[in-house]
Amino acid sequence: MKQVASYDGQMVNAYQPVDLVAASPVLAAAQQIWYDEWVAQGSQDIGSCCGGKAIRVYFVGKGCRKYEMQSVVKCSWVQGNISASRSVQPALDYLAANGIEAEYYDGWMD
Repeated sequence: MKQVASYDGQMVNAYQPVDLVAASPVLAAAQQIWYDEWVAQGSQDIGSCCGGKAIRVYFVGKGCRKYEMQSVVKCSWVQGNISASRSVQPALDYLAANGIEAEYYDGWMD
């Protein structure tokens, strides 16, 4: 992990490629947790059709100085952004419990 300045001057922890490789089992488990929560909530497809819904982290590629937001857990099983956002919290909690700083991204209108 590398500390980089965000656009507002705050220092943030940004993941590097090796960090994401090491975290891949935790990220895969988070995806399953998110999906299972969506199923437990009735597998509904509510909300606007949005592409790119995901859990994202700050990421710095090899040789880069600036970060970008990298999708690490993608929501491919439902189109509706409300259904996705209602079911993501257990996955975010799991990632936090495993030391991974992440946020939900609602995607873009499709």
